[in-house]
Amino acid sequence: MCEAAVYIDRGGELEKVMEDVVEVRPEEGKLLLVDVFGEQKLVSARIAEVELLDHRIVLREPD
Repeated sequence: MCEAAVYIDRGGELEKVMEDVVEVRPEEGKLLLVDVFGEQKLVSARIAEVELLDHRIVLREPD
């Protein structure tokens, strides 16, 4: 499968935001995360890293 876990980097500490994410889309100056079940979460962050082999997306809060 191609789901990913999404984390926010908070000063070197990774905090898991959502699992089984299949879509990341910019919306209203934020990022909309959608999982395989259709659950959505809107976060104020930017993409810092995408590790496709590890199924991991790391976000950072805006400066």
